[in-house]
Amino acid sequence: MRGALKSSFVLAGLLMLLAGACRPPRGHSYVVRAQVVEMPGAANGQTFVLHHEAVDNFVTHDGKMEGMDSMTMPFLVARTVPLSQIQPGDKIEVILHVDWQADRAVEITGLRKLAPTQTLDFRAARPPRKS
Repeated sequence: MRGALKSSFVLAGLLMLLAGACRPPRGHSYVVRAQVVEMPGAANGQTFVLHHEAVDNFVTHDGKMEGMDSMTMPFLVARTVPLSQIQPGDKIEVILHVDWQADRAVEITGLRKLAPTQTLDFRAARPPRKS
């Protein structure tokens, strides 16, 4: 009986771990194009300053899809994002992950370099209209 009880606890623990691992990711991810203004460095730590295009479907902290206008702003960068081939002035496309419940609520989690001839559209956001 004692062995069966111990096995039940082990099984329950494993099921809880699996349930947590299968949980869908929280927050929203956006693909955003931008131009690099300032690289992370001694002066600004892990902060990457970008002039980014508008994000029309951006969801605010209060859960409203209000969009985010084009602007120059700092972003935290995940340690796994390679920056060695990127320099100020480069045009890039990033994956911007936003999870208002996380310690790092807004963070760049992916990046790819764009062609220097890529045209960027710096405009006001156009959030989808409510029906």
